[in-house]
Amino acid sequence: MQYTWLNMPEHNYLIVVDQGKLAFVGSPDAKLSEATRYIKGPLVFDREEMLPFRNAIYDYLSGDSREIAVPLVFHGTKLQVAVWRYLMTIPYGETRTYKQVAVAVDRPRAFQAIGNAVGRNPLMMAIPCHRVLRTDGGLGGFRGGLTLKRKLLALEQGQHPTF
Repeated sequence: MQYTWLNMPEHNYLIVVDQGKLAFVGSPDAKLSEATRYIKGPLVFDREEMLPFRNAIYDYLSGDSREIAVPLVFHGTKLQVAVWRYLMTIPYGETRTYKQVAVAVDRPRAFQAIGNAVGRNPLMMAIPCHRVLRTDGGLGGFRGGLTLKRKLLALEQGQHPTF
């Protein structure tokens, strides 16, 4: 697997690619060790071949694209992958609750399992887990931190936060 860093004005974001597919996007200023909690295998630094992935994430964070349009690879359980695939259907600028996600993946009472699957998303931003809120409208958790979650939601509402 290859990795590189996307340097934005406020933070750096770790990007990992597995056989030509995006496998991991790190939290702001994350270390390599964060990636190893989500994916297994040796990581090799590669800046040049990672350019399309860096550009796709940059375009999203800059507001120039509504999605991170690169091939993705899912490293997760059957339930996690089902949840992540559903999250990718949530339109840009919209949100869903954990309860709505649970119903959508035919696990209407499995709130904790759904929350755990959302929380284990290795492809932050590419799989838009930031669009999932608590039933009471609260932000809930987010691997990248609640400040980043607020910024991503603001970006999708037409604001221009700095990343």
